[in-house]
Amino acid sequence: MITKIFITFIAFAFLVTGCEKKDDTNAPIKTDKSNPTKPKEQQQEVKKENKLNMTGSDGKSYELIADYRGLKFKGYEDKIILLDFFATWCPPCRAEMPHLVNLQKKYGDKIQIFSVLMEENKKNSELTDFIKEFNLNFPILNSKENFFLSQALGGIKSLPTLVIYDKSGEYFTHFLGAAPEEMLDATIVKALAK
Repeated sequence: MITKIFITFIAFAFLVTGCEKKDDTNAPIKTDKSNPTKPKEQQQEVKKENKLNMTGSDGKSYELIADYRGLKFKGYEDKIILLDFFATWCPPCRAEMPHLVNLQKKYGDKIQIFSVLMEENKKNSELTDFIKEFNLNFPILNSKENFFLSQALGGIKSLPTLVIYDKSGEYFTHFLGAAPEEMLDATIVKALAK
């Protein structure tokens, strides 16, 4: 699954523009969960759960559980999850924020948006103005684990990147670059109907 996401990210990266990350700390991790020729111990290793404790700009801790099927945030099960990888300095990221605010408001508890900050050493106090400017109604994840999550998804190279998971935590689709609100809305409707 992660390999498919990585290959898709690379293929579309050349077609869609966005902000390029300022640093290259996210080398892709190559994984292959479906290779039946691997020894059994390696196949079973892929099925293990991995947990990340992500810290939000709101001071809360968010536990992300990832396994070979996809990922879930503890306490947000049975919701569509939208992971918005962004940077505060990125113009397309900033342009997309009002759309995400509108979608979170429209769908309420059926979806949960998490903005994943791809800037190192940014203090939560520095995000206060950004949160107020866009009237954000969803958390910004701001911790070193953001980069581990990026690596697990094959390395986020273009900002914004929006990754959508369905209610069961399985990968649904992704967008590279700022996507129109109508397109995101239609995608959420499809994911909810799945």
